[in-house]
Amino acid sequence: MSFPPHLTHRYLLILLVTLVTACQPCSGSDLAQAINQAVAKSGIPRAQLGISVRDTRTGKELADLAGDTPRIPASNMKLLTTAAMLSERGDSHVFRTKLLLDGNRLIIVGDGDPALADPDLLKTMRDKDGDPLNVETLLDLWTGAITSSGVRRIDELIVDDRIFDQETMHPHWPDNQVERHYCAQVSGLNFHRNVIWLRPSPHGGKVKMNEMPRAPFLNIKNELKSGGGRTGENLIDPHRDRHGEQIKVLGNIKEPQVKPVEVTIHDPSMFTARLLADRLERRGIPVASIRRPSEQEVFQGRSLEFDVITPLETVARECNHESKNLYAESLLKYLGHSRTGKPGSWTNGGEALKAIIQERTGQRAVGLVVADGSGMSRHNRISPSLMTSWLSSFANDSVTGPAFDATLPTPGEGTLRTRFARRNLHGCGVMAKTGYINGVSALSGYVVGPDGNRYAFSVIGNDLSKIRPCKTLQESVVEAIAARLGQSATRTSKVGNN
Repeated sequence: MSFPPHLTHRYLLILLVTLVTACQPCSGSDLAQAINQAVAKSGIPRAQLGISVRDTRTGKELADLAGDTPRIPASNMKLLTTAAMLSERGDSHVFRTKLLLDGNRLIIVGDGDPALADPDLLKTMRDKDGDPLNVETLLDLWTGAITSSGVRRIDELIVDDRIFDQETMHPHWPDNQVERHYCAQVSGLNFHRNVIWLRPSPHGGKVKMNEMPRAPFLNIKNELKSGGGRTGENLIDPHRDRHGEQIKVLGNIKEPQVKPVEVTIHDPSMFTARLLADRLERRGIPVASIRRPSEQEVFQGRSLEFDVITPLETVARECNHESKNLYAESLLKYLGHSRTGKPGSWTNGGEALKAIIQERTGQRAVGLVVADGSGMSRHNRISPSLMTSWLSSFANDSVTGPAFDATLPTPGEGTLRTRFARRNLHGCGVMAKTGYINGVSALSGYVVGPDGNRYAFSVIGNDLSKIRPCKTLQESVVEAIAARLGQSATRTSKVGNN
């Protein structure tokens, strides 16, 4: 390149700096240009976006659009909690929920397992006769084991959920959504995803409420009316106060509800104990009282009547594939318990997660805020650059990396089941996690080239008036990365064949 003779050295310096800046945010101008074009086409103000793309082999950040700016990640937080738990405990770790008998005392010992009696998992399981399990047949197995022990009465049913603290509802979660399944309370003893299924149906001019699991002790105020609403379809509107047990159900019912309406329950540990007590009493075994243990009580050496084992790999996969908030929160609290030996909490879990991130990335994690494990809280913050650094640490981990990869959905499955259908991925694979809360859209994960080389990426939009343009931008960024990796693999193959 030549310059007019009247340009001084000062102007030459300014021009050169300008040329270098124009090539940002990427060291490869082809990818940089594609990302910049995608951002411009999206119409989203650049101030609302954060983008980072990193070569996991070299650790070099190839794209950086405000990548160091901490942003609300929504459910991309689950990439932190699941990977950290795998890193901390290993993929061979299991959760164990135990039923112990001590004379006429029955103790349920919770291990923080979020998958206990999860209906999605139960339907994939079989009993000894080969029949699929559901929550009622699982309870039958429990009560059957206790009946077989010969006990004829239970003086005390003790619920030991001390692995976690007693703050079951996060203070940042919205009060007007506490009855929704994604705001399920978090306990040391979780059951049926801490929700009850309601399937109301019209019956003789009234509405009959059917629930699963059956909970006759639960205060359900049925204010549904028979007949269709304004649309002629079923309209079911459940409500529950943040710390209240009563569930009030409003709306209109025209025909039996097929798809269950999920409503959160209060105090999952005690709810589980009351379910078990009800089923025992139906078998003729009265339960005199239900309580939590004192701080000093120990239950080692008691007779083990039944235990339920859930592999961590199952929990982590369900967490990322189906974006189950309860799973992520349980993992975060478990991290806190694992590192401190104290009841897991959002506070010590958050501190443990930040420490693990700093240990693995070697960064001070400036601006990182861990408020919860699922991303429901709007107080969470992480920069896209730190996210790709975190992801890169697992791409290069031959022990934990494959286990983490297995938790991530690919296009057509999990939370990516409707993503990338019309995209040219140039023979590359995509493993990623979506994230969404009001005004926030995020997508982070890996693009894996045909030759096995992979880039970690994170695209996070905040303060968005519309979500769709950001989802389109995320897919455009992934497509641009795939084009680069696909071309690189092709060039490498040609060189190897020469």
